[in-house]
Amino acid sequence: MSRLGVPSLDRLSTLPADLNKTLRLLPEIARNTALLKDVARELEKVAGNTDSLPGIRKDIAQVAETTSVLGEMDKRMAAIEEAMPVLVEVQRHLAQLPETMEKLFAALDELNQSVDTLQTVVEPMGRLANRVPGGKKSSSTGT
Repeated sequence: MSRLGVPSLDRLSTLPADLNKTLRLLPEIARNTALLKDVARELEKVAGNTDSLPGIRKDIAQVAETTSVLGEMDKRMAAIEEAMPVLVEVQRHLAQLPETMEKLFAALDELNQSVDTLQTVVEPMGRLANRVPGGKKSSSTGT
């Protein structure tokens, strides 16, 4: 990084390639973001259904006394019930994702503008570097 906060010329050469790779991911991110609303809606339904699990556990416990198969199902239901708080927390985080993605897109736009500005500023320096002793000289132009 130079004193002016501009990446060094060494790093500048990788910037467009990295930016290009990042920009190619944006459509996929947008598609996945659209799907997250459906996932969040389904998770809300699942979270609402957990209210009935304690009563179901009691009923299953009574039936499980007569059969070992239902006892195993009770264990599985308990594991699902225990996992619900984690799923609800995941749902909260997923709800924040669209806002985060908007911020990311805005930052990428700013980065693109900065790269364009930087390229405009660096081009004359490259031409000047080619003219100094030891720089690249074009034999066809005679410079």
